[in-house]
Amino acid sequence: MRTFSHLKGLPVYEQHTGKTIGKVSDICFTNTGKVQGLIIESKGWFSRHRYIPLSAIQAIGVDGVFITDFHALQPTASFQTGYSLYSQRGIAGKPVITTNGKKLGLLEDVYFHEQLGIIGGYEITDGFFADLMEGKKRVNTVPFTVGEEAIIVNTTM
Repeated sequence: MRTFSHLKGLPVYEQHTGKTIGKVSDICFTNTGKVQGLIIESKGWFSRHRYIPLSAIQAIGVDGVFITDFHALQPTASFQTGYSLYSQRGIAGKPVITTNGKKLGLLEDVYFHEQLGIIGGYEITDGFFADLMEGKKRVNTVPFTVGEEAIIVNTTM
C-alpha cells in the first residue's frame, strides 16, 4: 500500500509499443473506497487530461504505469461518478469532520492498494507545523459524504 503522492507524476507507457502516453496527475475513487481509474496528463503542445479506467491499467510500478492500449484512454467527461483528489470533483484540502462533530484536519492524500483497486485510508493534515510536531493522521477507509464545504466521515478517533 502506498500514497497517491508517490504515484503522481509517474510516466504512463503503452505496453505494446513502449511509447510514453503522458504522466499520472490524479486518482479517481468512490466514497466507499473503490479506485475507478487514473487521470493522465497527455504530453504534447496541447496537453489535456484523459481518464484511464482501472481495468485498462496493466501494472503500476515504482517507476511507471503501464496501460494495455492507448485506445483505452477516455475523455475526463467519461468519469462522471465518484471523486478525485485534485481535478474535477477534487476533494483534497477539504476539512474532514466526524459525525460526532470533531474536526480531524484537511484531506491531503489517499493510501491505496494498486493490486486490489481499493483505497486503504486517507491521510489527514493539521498544517505544516502540527505535522512536524505530531505527525499526520490516518483515517481508515470508511464511507464518506462530500458536502460543499466539508467531508463527513462516520468514525471516531
